[in-house]
Amino acid sequence: MKKLTPRLIYLVFLGSSLFSILGCASISVQSQQEKTAWRFKKPQVLIVKDFGFPRQEAVRADRSGKELVTFEQNLQILLRDQLVRALGRYGIPITVAITSQDLRKLRKPQPAWLITGQFTRVNQGSRALRVALGLGAGGTKMETITQVYDLSSRSRQQPLFTFSTTGGSNAEPGVITSVGPLAPTTVPVLVISMAAKGMHGVSEDAKRTARVIAAYVSEQLANRGYLPADKRPGKAKLPGAL
Repeated sequence: MKKLTPRLIYLVFLGSSLFSILGCASISVQSQQEKTAWRFKKPQVLIVKDFGFPRQEAVRADRSGKELVTFEQNLQILLRDQLVRALGRYGIPITVAITSQDLRKLRKPQPAWLITGQFTRVNQGSRALRVALGLGAGGTKMETITQVYDLSSRSRQQPLFTFSTTGGSNAEPGVITSVGPLAPTTVPVLVISMAAKGMHGVSEDAKRTARVIAAYVSEQLANRGYLPADKRPGKAKLPGAL
């Protein structure tokens, strides 16, 4: 048994290294629906509306009642703010629809794209397992569906295009799976580093999701010739791509 121990430690260390190389977190996007007719006006502004929670059971978090409502509201605000920031790099003015007055304005035809959607799955995971083990143990999960409506069209029951995102965090090793042959003096530093990673959770997922949504929207704008000449579209990661 003693002879196997160094080999096992080496395999664990090798596995954890590979996970670190392949990436600690990933969000991918998949197109679901798109209008084939492009008889629409170039959007002069992009409007972001909060993503909703269509099914309560889609959220798995270590809280309930008012605390769960607050958790969901904070997640909505975080995704909205990050999406506004990510979209801002593509050169088209961004605004948000938050108040009842903002929402009423959406009924009027205007040269704008409305970006909204739903959180279809949010799993907070286990912070303790992420810190201790990592490699997917206790990892988070976030899935969304995004609908983009062209408000210049009078027929808005069908989105201009729809797409989904899926992903999660903490494929990187945790404290136990990272120690391996490291020197004892490096362990305290490693523990602090892993603890910091474990603190991220769904907040980091929301930030990555916002960047992917913005990148996909920018690709659609570019495909239609709507991006400013001095701007390049982002590149949304497709499922299975590294």
